[in-house]
Amino acid sequence: MIFQNIISKIKESGKIAILSHIMPDGDSIGSSLALYNALKKYGKDVRFILDDEIPTIYGFLEGSDRVREPGQFEHFDTVLVLDCGDVERLGKSSLYLNGNYVINIDHHISNKEFGSLNLVDTGSAASGEIIYDLIKSLDIGMDRGICECLYTAIVTDTGQFQYSNTTSRTHQIVGDLIDSGVNVSLMFERIYQNNSKEKIVLMKTALSTLEFFHNDATSCISLSLEQMKEANALDEDTDGIINLARDIGCVEVAMFLKEIEPGIIKVGLRSKKKADVAAVALRFGGGGHVHAAGCTVHGTIAEVKEKMLDAVAEELR
Repeated sequence: MIFQNIISKIKESGKIAILSHIMPDGDSIGSSLALYNALKKYGKDVRFILDDEIPTIYGFLEGSDRVREPGQFEHFDTVLVLDCGDVERLGKSSLYLNGNYVINIDHHISNKEFGSLNLVDTGSAASGEIIYDLIKSLDIGMDRGICECLYTAIVTDTGQFQYSNTTSRTHQIVGDLIDSGVNVSLMFERIYQNNSKEKIVLMKTALSTLEFFHNDATSCISLSLEQMKEANALDEDTDGIINLARDIGCVEVAMFLKEIEPGIIKVGLRSKKKADVAAVALRFGGGGHVHAAGCTVHGTIAEVKEKMLDAVAEELR
């Protein structure tokens, strides 16, 4: 019923805004650009507004050069918020929620359902899967540009189909995207074999901070603002660095602590089997999935590390 209501609302709307979260990832960008391109094709006056720059690695996606920064308040018939669990994560873009009809589309279990309509499908591996269904239901032709955006959303949020959120339906959707023109080897090269020199240097720095706790069940790496500056790295260069701590045989929970401002630490959490890192993140006002979550905590790296380790220890018990 909610899905059909969303379809109806989109059809009757002329002017539409698409919003997603700060520090965007492959799913937020891919699903948003897929819907942006599809709705443009559908004849809508649509804008993708983002309170952050699109990481360089996703610059090849169709429509990435037409993303707008938030400005003054503007009225839209519908505001679609994708892949975002709460209003705070929208940054300055949240101003477009006031007085506009909001449709909240997400797959995170921690979503706070802040929309006029809320479609939160926790069974979907990525928001890109939900957007795929939406575009199909609107009967919009799936050209290669749209398909590449959707493929990016799904392949990144499933860890190249390695994570437990990957389902048979995930592969069915991807199969359709490939049949519609996605070149898998080219996409892999663009997304995974296109790292900057600065990112590799940053990986080296991050590994130098690697520590183990809880009988080696927990690993932790960190990066300070000073280390980021020394590596001449951008924020986007930290994407995927947590995997260095996670992909160790004995590790169940990996933590990545990144200083984003003096006294403010962004925490990434990953787990492999039983540990629910979303529950850990929720204790600090964050959220996410059972095996992939995050939060932002005030304090120094050392102070935040101690708090997070205590919370992880409780979860491991």
